[in-house]
Amino acid sequence: MIKVIIANNDILYDNLSKIALETKETIEIINVPQNQVNSIIGQIKTRKNLIILDSLTSVIFCSNLLKNAIKTKVNIIILVMDFSNISSVITDHTRHFFFKKKSLDFSLFQTTHLISNALKDTLEIEKTIDNILWRIGLTTYFKGTKYLKDAILLAYSDRTLLLNAQLLVRKVAEKNHISNNKDKIVRSDMDKSLNTALDLLDINVLYDIFKDEYDGRKISLRYFIDLCIQYLENKKCSFLS
Repeated sequence: MIKVIIANNDILYDNLSKIALETKETIEIINVPQNQVNSIIGQIKTRKNLIILDSLTSVIFCSNLLKNAIKTKVNIIILVMDFSNISSVITDHTRHFFFKKKSLDFSLFQTTHLISNALKDTLEIEKTIDNILWRIGLTTYFKGTKYLKDAILLAYSDRTLLLNAQLLVRKVAEKNHISNNKDKIVRSDMDKSLNTALDLLDINVLYDIFKDEYDGRKISLRYFIDLCIQYLENKKCSFLS
């Protein structure tokens, strides 16, 4: 049994729920309001296998962690919460759970192995995206590029977002704690960064990066993200590939 408890994070809940639906394993994904976290923590017994993550942890990392847990077939609870809103008492309490586990079937070594594999998968994906952005002349120092990278990662985790650009932009804004009425600014920053880079870029660079996936048409935001996802798939960066 794999159980994931998420404190008020719709993006993460949506992505992990899709993974859960695609597997035959018994997985329970729960999205709870922040004010119920205290109660949830109090129900977790010290003998249960528990991994605690900060909500700032990337969606792609949490997805990879869940996929690794499914592959390893462990019985585990993954608790994702916002530590900035949790009192020091609660934080100490959760640390007690983590370090005082007594289960014999899930050792500290297994925990480290599970997390390190998820981290390795995540870093490989992010490094590949950074390399694509750098090759077309973009650096993640700029907000527009950072938003673009977030959009690629979110769409890579959930392909259906490519069918709804407005929803994808809204999720990028949410991830960066930008209010909904400023979604247009996020989209504008992404378009500006991408278009500026493309205006200065030799088109042969696109063919060199994306090979036959690039059909020569004018690059839009959606098409660029789709090309990046296809590139990741071809490089077999996906955990399940």
